Amino acid sequence: MNKKTILSVISFFVVFSANAQLLFRISGNGLEKPSYILGTIHNLSGSLLDSIPEYLEAESQCQQMYVEHKPSATTMVVSLGEPDGKQVQQEVDYPDGKNIFDVIDEESAEILVEKYNEYMHINLSDTTWKSLWKITPAAFQNLLTSRFLALYRNKGSMDYELMEKVQERGWNVGQLDDERIKWNELFEYQEKLPQTIEEQADSLMAFLKDYEGRKQQVVKDYESTCKYWRTGDYEGFVSHLIQNVNIFPGLLRDRNEKWLPRMITAMCEKPTMFVFGSAHLIGEHGIIQLLRASGYEVEQVKR
Repeated sequence: MNKKTILSVISFFVVFSANAQLLFRISGNGLEKPSYILGTIHNLSGSLLDSIPEYLEAESQCQQMYVEHKPSATTMVVSLGEPDGKQVQQEVDYPDGKNIFDVIDEESAEILVEKYNEYMHINLSDTTWKSLWKITPAAFQNLLTSRFLALYRNKGSMDYELMEKVQERGWNVGQLDDERIKWNELFEYQEKLPQTIEEQADSLMAFLKDYEGRKQQVVKDYESTCKYWRTGDYEGFVSHLIQNVNIFPGLLRDRNEKWLPRMITAMCEKPTMFVFGSAHLIGEHGIIQLLRASGYEVEQVKR
């Protein structure tokens, strides 16, 4: 699996049972009572946590919850335009006025059309979809991989199942993001990578020509991610994903830096359970490091 495609859909799509978790306690720096972070793999079921006493104990000490985004703001929108020639929101300038079909070979183009028909229900060979032809090769690869992985999704979501549970108790549930997340944001960060269109095209062609093998590797990578989560192996989780975090530093960093003051405000109001994707925890610009740099003690709650 091309590592650059993993982070765009990280921790969303594989279902396992859990016997531990990535749970962290936040204390110090004037907090009267601790708050907690649960790093999730989003589409695991929230019911898995019912058998984890450490999480239940932490939740019992909290009085409100913050998630990445609430249901009204959770729809991930792929702005692909419509088959009427409208421009997509994410375009790039291909060299010499070219488009995706000019930078990949004929074999790859046939596979790309086939897979978009199969997974996206879009006929790229139809000129009415010409508005898509100028999105980046990396965007084509990420969209196709994301759509494929969506087939493995659990219908539930740990984040939102937990949110619904605490709402029934009358808890306030806050949102860390400003607004709904759009796939366009991923594309914007993708554009900032030190890759030319030609290099992205080479990556896309390699992906398409070994599509079945890449699918198997995707599943294997996600199984590994879930294994570290299930066992509460934070060090293993970091080692497994740090390369992806370093490839896309802004994709997580920018959101984490926006979240930090909101988290501090919430913790000062009342003990809070923060629930968001585990990838936001790790790295130099991860939430754990940002909190520690702000004077808080952050420690993993282990069985």
